[in-house]
Amino acid sequence: MKPLGLTVGDPAGVGPELSLAVASDPRWMPSAPVILIGSIELLARVAAHIDMTVQFRPVLPGEPVTARPGVAHVIDVPLDAAAVVPGRVTADNGRFTVDTISRATRLAQAGKISAVISAPASKEAFNLAGYHYEGQTEIFADLTGTEGFHTLLVGGPMRVSLVSAHCSMLEAVSRVNFARITRILGELDATLRARFGLADPRIGVAGLNPHAGENGLFGREEVDEVRPAVESLRRQGRDVVGPLPSDSLFAAAEDGRFDAVLAMYHDQATIPLKRYGYVSYAAGLPIIRTTPGHGTAFDIAWTGKADVGLLARAASLAESLAERRPATA
Repeated sequence: MKPLGLTVGDPAGVGPELSLAVASDPRWMPSAPVILIGSIELLARVAAHIDMTVQFRPVLPGEPVTARPGVAHVIDVPLDAAAVVPGRVTADNGRFTVDTISRATRLAQAGKISAVISAPASKEAFNLAGYHYEGQTEIFADLTGTEGFHTLLVGGPMRVSLVSAHCSMLEAVSRVNFARITRILGELDATLRARFGLADPRIGVAGLNPHAGENGLFGREEVDEVRPAVESLRRQGRDVVGPLPSDSLFAAAEDGRFDAVLAMYHDQATIPLKRYGYVSYAAGLPIIRTTPGHGTAFDIAWTGKADVGLLARAASLAESLAERRPATA
């Protein structure tokens, strides 16, 4: 299996220190070797800041590497690391983040790494740098020329896909439409089969409104958009149920009655998952890409206080998905 590529995230956040732990600390390392995609100078500064002992080994794309505790293999990406201030959002840091994503994408497309894991990045920073995206996933989609993609969250016993992610509630409601829901349900079903190895996945679809609208009493979205999309997938032989009230649906999913849930908007999905912690998978991309379900944590950056657990879980998920090596999804 080829190495996993790990982009180190925003230089001023917790991403660099978490990345160092996943790449070189035996408590957090996956079985596959990890190559960090970032600045060696930055990583050395961070390691010194948190009193972490690590040796840095620069590597070239495609160069064979072997996982070794205490050693971080790095594809060096240029950055004025001396100018980075922990917790400070800058356009330069945003440009660097996008540079690492671009490098990782090219490596994955060329088959030099088996998957990409992304440490947390600052949306504000890369938008300051002129890259106007809702999040990292949209950057990966643009770089790979992917139009049909969505976010799939994995936490505890649940897998939850999103109709919309990083947008206002007004925009989220506008995205609850037949065409978008039908597309995402198809992507989710294909991903569960090809990536997660489920032969006949059962998907529960949440309503947008309280009580899933009660047949139009509390809104027409379920009647006019969600239910027709569910019926369309069922006519194709897919095991899709809904729209269902979200509180009841998530309780059923926790009990194992659904293989995945489709949520209508960001917080509807993340609130039930937060107690487990979750990682994100970009469904629909031609490459495997995961990321932890937390942000840059600027307030504790470069202190060694950040919890490595979710980034380690993102690496473990990427590794398990890469081992299946399906042709699509």
